[in-house]
Amino acid sequence: MEEMNEYITLEDGIDYFIIDEIEENGNTYLYLTNENDVEDFCIRKMADNNKVVALDNEEEFKKALLYFTKKHKEELNTENE
Repeated sequence: MEEMNEYITLEDGIDYFIIDEIEENGNTYLYLTNENDVEDFCIRKMADNNKVVALDNEEEFKKALLYFTKKHKEELNTENE
């Protein structure tokens, strides 16, 4: 996976690298990893005012995660071998 080399600071004060952006169903999802702990992964989305916000609920999180896994299916399969 190619890192985008951009980062944002979330409400917890931690800097996260943006590793991907996916537009789906009228939303832009941001896939983030903690710059100091790559296992700290989270998903946020862009609001209409270009602010980064949390997802609405667990169902939206699952859908956003599915978009990511579908997009990176081949990369994820080779990493698990």
